[in-house]
Amino acid sequence: MDFASINAAMGSSSVSAGDTLYLDQYYNESAEQNVTKRVVIIGTGYDTSLTDEQVVAVLTGNLNLKANKAEVKSTKLSTVNFYNTDCILDRCYTNEIKAASSTAGINHIYSCYILGSIVGYSSSQYSLFDIQNNCISKRYANQFLIRYLTSSFIKNNVIIASYYSGYTCLSDVNNTEITNNIILSINSDSGYNGDLNSNVYSSGSGNSIEHNILSHTGALTYYPNNKTGFGASSSELFSQTGNFSDYYKLADSSPAIGYATDGGEVGCHGGMFGCPSGGRPQYIPYFTKVTIGSRSENAKLPVSVSIKIQDE
Repeated sequence: MDFASINAAMGSSSVSAGDTLYLDQYYNESAEQNVTKRVVIIGTGYDTSLTDEQVVAVLTGNLNLKANKAEVKSTKLSTVNFYNTDCILDRCYTNEIKAASSTAGINHIYSCYILGSIVGYSSSQYSLFDIQNNCISKRYANQFLIRYLTSSFIKNNVIIASYYSGYTCLSDVNNTEITNNIILSINSDSGYNGDLNSNVYSSGSGNSIEHNILSHTGALTYYPNNKTGFGASSSELFSQTGNFSDYYKLADSSPAIGYATDGGEVGCHGGMFGCPSGGRPQYIPYFTKVTIGSRSENAKLPVSVSIKIQDE
């Protein structure tokens, strides 16, 4: 590798704004990393079941996006902090996403698998996020999944949370377009039964809430343009096959089919970006299997390589 870490790359004069950095599949970093230049960082996806090697690049420490328009793609992460504006997180796996600066402008989260929350800067300084085509879930945890947002976009996501001591899927969200999502609040392992005003969405104003599939079981006086009362069984909505976002592909008879504002699918696999399997980077070849023989043949060592490309 050219650099031992992202921090080392940021500190090198040979790395300039506009460069692309590729993470090695064996890159495993526990120290906090700071992206201080406008670069594109591309990992190797996050689903180890897609390769015989069973290895992906992993950052277990905080990743701090401190440069305007920095991008991180196809990387397995822990916590991502947005300090600047127009940064993009695409096809990543992460646990927590935060706006870490009161001056950060709008930032973009596309096609990610998020096992945790997306939170704005504070209760007095809301943040702007463009959240599309993600799977966002957290079961049996005392946290809101999406909170402290304003003038944002929440479109074509699957958002699932436990109803735990008053914590909800969306809270303190204002002036935001909330469309084409599947939003479920879980009361038990066996089903969903959440009220829009107390479980799914607890507080906010000025929002557009349309063409969502919600676990609310009653009539929604203020938000009539949604389908409600669904999700008593996961199979009613989802195919439930595969890993990560694949699990949330729609079942053949799902009420989310054809219900989106564009006539397409509601949920993470419709909309503009889709949610590719395992977060593999688009158009970049990757190894699925490498076999090196144990003995030479005719003074040559036999090597077998299998390569695929994510070309959706």
